[in-house]
Amino acid sequence: MASSVVLNTGAKMPTVGLGLWKSKPGEVKQAVLSALKQGYRLLDGAAAYQNEAEVGDAITEAIETGVVKREELFVVSKLFNTAHVWKGDATRVAAACDQTLKDLKLDYLDLYLMHWPFAFEQTELQSIGGLRLPDGTPNPKLVFEIEFMETWAEMVKLYKAGKVKAIGVSNFTEKQLGELLAGSSGVVPAINQVELHPYLQQPDLRAFCAEKGIQVMAYSGLGSGDSYSGTSFPLAGDGPFQCASGGATLLKNAVVNEIAAKLAKSPAQILIRWSVQSGAICIPKTVKPERIAENHDVYGWEIPADDMAALSALNCGFRYGIGYCPGHFDCPNAPWGADGASQ
Repeated sequence: MASSVVLNTGAKMPTVGLGLWKSKPGEVKQAVLSALKQGYRLLDGAAAYQNEAEVGDAITEAIETGVVKREELFVVSKLFNTAHVWKGDATRVAAACDQTLKDLKLDYLDLYLMHWPFAFEQTELQSIGGLRLPDGTPNPKLVFEIEFMETWAEMVKLYKAGKVKAIGVSNFTEKQLGELLAGSSGVVPAINQVELHPYLQQPDLRAFCAEKGIQVMAYSGLGSGDSYSGTSFPLAGDGPFQCASGGATLLKNAVVNEIAAKLAKSPAQILIRWSVQSGAICIPKTVKPERIAENHDVYGWEIPADDMAALSALNCGFRYGIGYCPGHFDCPNAPWGADGASQ
């Protein structure tokens, strides 16, 4: 299994990287340095993570001390909803990219993703009390709409100007990708980054992306120990959003642990290897040096076909992440429920 994939731009992208979401100030710099020293070359960040300046410090130090060369790195950032085109104001996109480049202390990004297919009127969220309520409901003070076509056109300009070497999207449905591809930009997204793990395998979306030459990045590849609803795993059963081997988080799932014991690997390694072996790019997040090393040790071995089939049987459409309105995404963890109706 190759340790990189070729994007539709011709660029090579590592298949395992360090995810930077929830990496706290004071921790993220050392995490990035540790990862780069241990051979990581893919860093997945975002302006919304509020840690890009510290990530930039780590990249600068790693380059200056000879740990890595800039051209060996693959740095990803994301344009948040607060920087989409809003009511004809297209200046927000380039300004956000410029701020990210300044924070990261880079001349260009290897990949710039549209974080969500939503535009916010607000350009900052602190003054309205943040993004969401405790149950995950989007802050009712938010003014937003589904918008991505005009913002994509502005991202294409960044791509053609060389500020970003590739552009893509995140959290897009098949329908939204279809609309984007039907547009006049002439640029196919290089990536669609979505939640992907054995409980949520999204085969139809992945097949669509493969057909269109769009690589899939998997976030929450290890699942999650928490959620807005308090439910961190699907129930065991045969109902909607349930599976026969549910009842535990992915890292504690019996099937995952049985395969891990059989192959003398950790449950996390099994889950990351499942992503890579399934054709996705995986970006597990951790700030612990020992976990950083372990998560990257997923090459040179593979999960046997029968065990891949057992992992495939865990698929039940269970999501940890939610969107901003009914229909995107409807699931038991969404405050509006699994059927799009408010609970």
